[in-house]
Amino acid sequence: MTMRVLYVGGTGEISFACVEEAVRAGHEVTVYNRGARPGFETPRVRHVIGDIADDALYAEVAGENFDVVCQFLALEPKDIDRDIRAFGGRCRQYVFISSASAYAKPISVPLIREDTPLGNPFWEYSRKKEACEARLRAAEEAGDIRATIIRPSHTYRTNLPSTVVRGDHLAWRLVNGKSVIVHGDGESVWTLTHSEDFARAFVRICGNQDALGCVFNITDSTVHSWNRILRTVGAAIGVEPNIVSVLSRRLVTYEPSWTGTLLGDKSNSLLFDVSRVSRAAGGWRCEISLEEGVERAWRFTEDRLKGGYRPDPELDALIDQIIAENS
Repeated sequence: MTMRVLYVGGTGEISFACVEEAVRAGHEVTVYNRGARPGFETPRVRHVIGDIADDALYAEVAGENFDVVCQFLALEPKDIDRDIRAFGGRCRQYVFISSASAYAKPISVPLIREDTPLGNPFWEYSRKKEACEARLRAAEEAGDIRATIIRPSHTYRTNLPSTVVRGDHLAWRLVNGKSVIVHGDGESVWTLTHSEDFARAFVRICGNQDALGCVFNITDSTVHSWNRILRTVGAAIGVEPNIVSVLSRRLVTYEPSWTGTLLGDKSNSLLFDVSRVSRAAGGWRCEISLEEGVERAWRFTEDRLKGGYRPDPELDALIDQIIAENS
């Protein structure tokens, strides 16, 4: 069934693949954002250029009564309040992209299901997503909107997975023969999901009446140690990484801003139950292996490095200092 679908966002690491998949599924797709980023143009997509803070334009677009609204940008409860006013009663399904980082940390269960308690004391981003979910649930209970909540974990497409620095910085260090950091002993396990796999499930959830009022983890069901992930990145680049292990709690003494992403996320071993989304999305499962996904991401990263990418010199010097003091 062809649907009219609005994406708020649409050029991110996750959302761009979802837009492409929605087009392949035959839907009539509109994207609302501040303008197409180079390399993120999609044929057969209508683009509305505007800021989500532009209330007048936002209300005008909402008045088109889309079948499904996919909200990738909301981070504050006030963003959800605005969407309830704009889309409540005007769409058949409102899909909010939350985050699997919102689950309680330190993790206390071997398998994370959708009913696993939330509450991440280490990361403000996660707590904001949790607050957005709470506001949306209250609106659902009041009959103001029909919604579905999606919790992705680490989902990638053009960016290499990394630990304390971004993927481009990690690759730059490896290409230049520099050592790289792994938190802990590198043997905590992590879930990586390629955005194309995520998108196949996501688009099947859109317009699915059985998904109304539900929460879904959309992640791979396979886990990898961080040592393996870094070695896989090295193999894609063609180098053998020299990996230096540093305890997470020591790392955050060097750079407190890493507390959320490390103590609130990557230092935890995470394995997700995806049986609910698999059932709802017709037996969906991930198909892109770690090796294939990393190889694809490296091609994008290599282009950026050839285009002149350089890391922040102060951050790179800090990484050198940490390695020197912990080797």
